[in-house]
Amino acid sequence: MNNIYDRSPGFYDPEHRKLRTNAIVIAVFCFLMGGTFWYSLDTTLTDMTQRDCNAGIQKACDSLK
Repeated sequence: MNNIYDRSPGFYDPEHRKLRTNAIVIAVFCFLMGGTFWYSLDTTLTDMTQRDCNAGIQKACDSLK
């Protein structure tokens, strides 16, 4: 009979992988999270600036150019 703790939990099992594989997975994860953070921050600030420009604030319109 197999022990329940010998089973793989599914897609990725870091305890049974090589160090290099774990490093690559962590690097990809950090890159994707950083990219997601940057995209959301940039999009939010651009939308806020566009809204300010539509409200008539000249400095906001100048920064969009």
